[in-house]
Amino acid sequence: MASYGISLQSLIKRFWKKTLLTWVLVVLEGAALVAMPMAIGWAVDDLMNESLAGIFKLAGLCLFMLFAGAGRRFYDTRAYARIYSQVANELVEHEQKQDASLSRISARSNLFTEFIQFLEQSIPGVIEQIIGLLGTLVIIIFVDVKVFLACLASAALTVVIYGVSEKRIFSLNKGGNDELERQVDVFASKDARRVQSHFTKLMDWQIRLSDLETLNFSLIWVILGAVLVFSVVTVTSSGSATFGQIVSTVMYVFGFAEGVLTFPLYYQQVVRLREIGLRLAEPQGV
Repeated sequence: MASYGISLQSLIKRFWKKTLLTWVLVVLEGAALVAMPMAIGWAVDDLMNESLAGIFKLAGLCLFMLFAGAGRRFYDTRAYARIYSQVANELVEHEQKQDASLSRISARSNLFTEFIQFLEQSIPGVIEQIIGLLGTLVIIIFVDVKVFLACLASAALTVVIYGVSEKRIFSLNKGGNDELERQVDVFASKDARRVQSHFTKLMDWQIRLSDLETLNFSLIWVILGAVLVFSVVTVTSSGSATFGQIVSTVMYVFGFAEGVLTFPLYYQQVVRLREIGLRLAEPQGV
């Protein structure tokens, strides 16, 4: 039987005109975030020199971020609501034509909402993190090459850790989603023990996925913590930086560490959505 393919790529390609303004505003917001530590550093140095020029620049940047951020949030909620309504309806119609069970239709329509949530809530974060990480590395390389290399090494180790975990993340999401597709049928059975067993299995899959996430987080934070300490010691002992430059550099390194720490969470969502996309493409009976 025919399959109905849904993926992040297909949704972005299909609705790019409706979401273009969102992408533009996200890029502007991300660029402003990259400039923020530098603006704070200027403000600190100017205040120490009894000048308000840096404060005005910082206030202007904050105002720019307000308009870009509020405008993006106002627009994309409406755009993605229309996209969800259209595609969810198509998905249900397709599953009904395939004579899918009510349990499967219910589960898959609910799973599809994760695509819209990712596009609306996570993609802006992904874009901002990419801009922030690249912008921070460009700035840091001009401040201290040793700090730059330490940041680069931490990012590479993070990629390795999650590369090793990818198959396990996919497998755990598949197990949990398999169980979720049985939910309506389990409820319809009105068997208390079966219902209890169903929820126990769902939570078991979530716990195993959370345990893997905790392990990865711990490994990455040890690496990033070491980089942060190394950066503070290196920059403050150089003797050539002003107080404002030291503050802004440490903020950049901390922002980089925060980005590296949170970026894998988006990666885990992408792996999960890939599993859901493959699931939605399965013909009835597979």
